[in-house]
Amino acid sequence: MKKIILFLAILSILGCSKKLDLKPDSTLVIPESSKDLENILDNSDVINSTPALAQLSSDEYFIPNLQYWEALQVATARNLYIWNTDIFEGATQVADWTVPYNAIFYANSVLDILSKQDITNDIEKKNIKGWALFIRSYNFYTLVSLYSKAYNEATAASDLGIPIKLSSDIKEIVQRSSVQKTYDQITNDILAASELLNTNITDGKRNRPSKVAAYALLARIYLSMRKYDQAEIYADKCLALYSTLIDYNTLDTTATSAFTYNSSETIYFSQQIVEFSPTSYGSDLSYGLDTNLVALYKPEDLRLPIYFEKNSIGNYNFKAVNSTLQYPFTGLATDEIYLIKSECLSRRGETNEAISTLNNLIKSRMKVGSFVAITASSANDALEKILLERRKSLVWRSLRWTDLKRFNLEGRNLTLSRNLNGTIYNLDANSPKYVLPIPDDEIALSGIQQNIR
Repeated sequence: MKKIILFLAILSILGCSKKLDLKPDSTLVIPESSKDLENILDNSDVINSTPALAQLSSDEYFIPNLQYWEALQVATARNLYIWNTDIFEGATQVADWTVPYNAIFYANSVLDILSKQDITNDIEKKNIKGWALFIRSYNFYTLVSLYSKAYNEATAASDLGIPIKLSSDIKEIVQRSSVQKTYDQITNDILAASELLNTNITDGKRNRPSKVAAYALLARIYLSMRKYDQAEIYADKCLALYSTLIDYNTLDTTATSAFTYNSSETIYFSQQIVEFSPTSYGSDLSYGLDTNLVALYKPEDLRLPIYFEKNSIGNYNFKAVNSTLQYPFTGLATDEIYLIKSECLSRRGETNEAISTLNNLIKSRMKVGSFVAITASSANDALEKILLERRKSLVWRSLRWTDLKRFNLEGRNLTLSRNLNGTIYNLDANSPKYVLPIPDDEIALSGIQQNIR
């Protein structure tokens, strides 16, 4: 495997420097077999890592005072907290750009190799092709969520999307596409993947996608696009194959992690890159869970002690969820799919079914004997309660940022605020700062168009 990864790494390096003179290593393995290709896609440090910028930008945490903010080691973390226009301050090789595109490069390398082979009757390689398409789609979606406006059907054809790299050719420079074409590529990739991937989740290998994961990803993507009918279709397809929920009463609320990497709710595993504090890891005095969010949890709600713990100054810090490490879980899980299904039902007026679906989830999160069924007087009342539970259940998964973008497009006009020693910083609804700048070194290298903030 090391020889295969070295082969790909050299190709990647060559793509970044025209002056580098490298002689071929005759011992390098050019990947061709199923095992070779699986080894490429099992490189979890790249394939199963996602950006941190959305989490840093959202309203789920606060920094207690100016001194803690000034002590943050990475300028990007400080700048995102107050939504500065220049967040990178000239930083190069920004992981929130390079890691997703490295994963896309790996996926494209596999797809290019398979395109030269006849896999018509090879079930194993069909699954690998689906896996590579899933990875490409997953990372395109992550990138467009950060570096483009939220999907708006009225403007998507003209809004700037991302470079859609569909080849492993390291010399090819691709300009930015439109948001519409970007989402078309994302959904086409994942729909194709859903036809090729193995149906069931592989126990112990939840870093690998399945048909269940493809449907879950489609539900997430269509929800962010506000195509709620499509989101519901794929939530249904996902839950028809896999609908397991964990009874939180069976988990240890005092443990640093109540979960494992093989937690039964995990459909597909990914986690936030280890790049920034305070949102990259757990116990830390430099941040706390937003106090308004803490207040939403009732005393009998097991999510608070399982997801968070108090630090020595009384603020809540993040604990490991669907993992054994305290790097935020960003993958796909059944609780998210129940919430998508419930939200879509409420949006089309199926109030009773929407609340019933929500209660199925919430009951598993409450202390034994304490659950009181949620009720709703109208579809709108149901929607508000569902969105509240979405915020409490999916906290710290880098989903809040895309939620804020779609909610504000719908007219909710949510303004975010930070207070640093009496200085107030605001992020207005639909602000151009919801679209993050592309790193300067990428602009210089490729000449692609920068975002205006």
